[in-house]
Amino acid sequence: MVNFEILDKHINKLVEQGCFPSATLAVFHHNELIKNDAYGAPDPAHPWPARPDTQYDVASLSKLFAGTAFLKLCQAGVFDLDEPLSRRFPLFTGEREIRLSANALLQDQPDEVIGYADAGKVTWRHILVHNSGIGWAPLHLRCKDREDAIRYICTMPFAYQTGETVLYTDLGLILMGVAMEETLGKRLDDIVDELVCRPLGLEHTGYRRVERGAVTENTAPTEICKYRGMRMHGLVHDENSYFFGGLAGHAGVFSTALDVAKLGQSYLDALQGRAGILPTDTVRDMIRFRQMNRWDRRGILFQLRILDTDAHSFPLSRTAFGHTGFTGTCMWVDPERELVFALLTNDVYNGRENRTLGRLRKGIVEELISAIDKEDTCKKAEDVK
Repeated sequence: MVNFEILDKHINKLVEQGCFPSATLAVFHHNELIKNDAYGAPDPAHPWPARPDTQYDVASLSKLFAGTAFLKLCQAGVFDLDEPLSRRFPLFTGEREIRLSANALLQDQPDEVIGYADAGKVTWRHILVHNSGIGWAPLHLRCKDREDAIRYICTMPFAYQTGETVLYTDLGLILMGVAMEETLGKRLDDIVDELVCRPLGLEHTGYRRVERGAVTENTAPTEICKYRGMRMHGLVHDENSYFFGGLAGHAGVFSTALDVAKLGQSYLDALQGRAGILPTDTVRDMIRFRQMNRWDRRGILFQLRILDTDAHSFPLSRTAFGHTGFTGTCMWVDPERELVFALLTNDVYNGRENRTLGRLRKGIVEELISAIDKEDTCKKAEDVK
């Protein structure tokens, strides 16, 4: 049995120090659930203990759920990774100016035209690798409604030449969600539930439509949002997703650590030749290296292990793949160790400017890997005897 005593002490100490209010951690090893625990209190203002079934706003981990649904539709022939976006969005074609200012995540960028790109060449594969050329924008500040936002994304300047580098952005995933809804005639929450959650038995995972109001019971709150004038609790933290009613391809899913880890385990199952959420060949293709920028390495849908020694994924094996979420979440699959883990926190509770997990997550991963490797070493020694 894996001894997680040091890991548990490490996480509890971070909670006690106020680094983040709460966390849940689920771990699969050798295809068995070996850990599903909770730490701290999600809402320090109204203390109640976190539970393993406490739901968190998983932020960009939502991409894994919506993206998995999309890839299942590709398998069914409804979509094709290499079809141009213009097939679903006729406005997404023609010449685009390239401007550094098209990426609003970078402040004070010059607005001059530095080149041109052909929007008609952009495919869903580019969207899922994050090398499409699309920048980022706060749609809730620039657009009047959903249709205006779709039009804005389809006609905005590019931030770089398609296929030139990686620029992580939500906008293409928003179009992916819209394309699924318009093609199937269903809302995104129903699509993800039908294609991902129900097949995997994920009972505590789903979107929360803004129109239905907040569901706060056993749900970790996030930050006090200046834009919405309240602490976000039971409704999506991400402003662009909120603008789309809580249903977007990039953010909006609430889940538990166990459910997120089950999704990761289904990918590991596929790699090991067992029945998974997608066919083995598809998953192998997804986790092949596609492109990178100075540090971010990408496959299809997934981030790949980062080579920077300061990165939290660096302690994992070279074939590891996963994803992170802005609110303080992550999920990683380490095929060489037959390991899957999901760590959910509400790190953003104290404000997006005060998040600490970015610099602390590697330490948590190191303690987890240390515990796993000690157990595997002991088993190998016993087998030799």
